Amino acid sequence: MNKFLSIVISAVLAASLLVGCGASSSSTASSVASSAASSEAASVASSEAASEASEVKVKAEFTVTNAAGESSTVTLEVTDGEKLSDALAEAGIISEEEAAAGFVTTVNGETADWDKDKAWWCLTDGTGEMTSVGIGDIELHDGDSYAFTYTK
Repeated sequence: MNKFLSIVISAVLAASLLVGCGASSSSTASSVASSAASSEAASVASSEAASEASEVKVKAEFTVTNAAGESSTVTLEVTDGEKLSDALAEAGIISEEEAAAGFVTTVNGETADWDKDKAWWCLTDGTGEMTSVGIGDIELHDGDSYAFTYTK
């Protein structure tokens, strides 16, 4: 009888141990799944925040001074980091073809023809200095200011 009782007690202890381990394993699996879901949600939220940040709208000013010396200024509301060429094409200041080429001869419908009379459009920054890069290389940020001036 003692032998039988020892076997029963051993079986009950073994079963308890297995049930305990199974619950722990299930709990661990549940924790891992929950952690993975939390990580995925955080990743999605981070991606959405980055997407929203990249779509932050900023304002930049652009002035055009034509051949007659008349100036007009427009405020460009653009995505932070948007290329100046794209912003000018969207605003209708230059054509999409010239924006893609990065070489501007016509601004607000007025063409500067170097071959005809040595006229060209001078691109300057907010300080009035001629830029060292073209419109396709300039990224716009809040408060930026650029200008095209008809030059002979």
